[in-house]
Amino acid sequence: MAFSQLDRTVATLRISLAELQDKERQLDSMIAQFRAQLRRLPRQVIYGGTALDVSLNAMGEIEERLADAVANRKRVLAIKKTAIEELEALESVKQLDEARRSLQELKQRARSSTDPSSTDLSSTDPPEDGETLEEIRRLEQFIAEHSKRAELAITARYREDEER
Repeated sequence: MAFSQLDRTVATLRISLAELQDKERQLDSMIAQFRAQLRRLPRQVIYGGTALDVSLNAMGEIEERLADAVANRKRVLAIKKTAIEELEALESVKQLDEARRSLQELKQRARSSTDPSSTDLSSTDPPEDGETLEEIRRLEQFIAEHSKRAELAITARYREDEER
């Protein structure tokens, strides 16, 4: 089974999305750890476990690391959002492509069953079989609806990029 460029791109996006989710989990863990450290340090000063100046310096360093982790998490979430949107758009395009192929094959089979010598895919003669005709209508409706949605999603994203 040969993978198309679309399949490769979808697979690459899924891998990237998994990496982003892993990075998000790592950052969430770091953020929780830094916050716990900030809560514990004042008690260490109060009970004499750490000198005030040492504690203040440590708290400053932890706050810097926390701020950096929070900022990185925000960046990761922005990238993740874009990756999810791109993946959804590509999967929609893939579904449309599969529906178009199915429609073409269905029409070809329908024509072949009515005229075995026909190989003309542009023929508009309706198939005789009611089930086949219904499936063709369903696929055509699916393609029309999802093509418009995909177009709107893609153009909306490009407009957002231009506005930035």
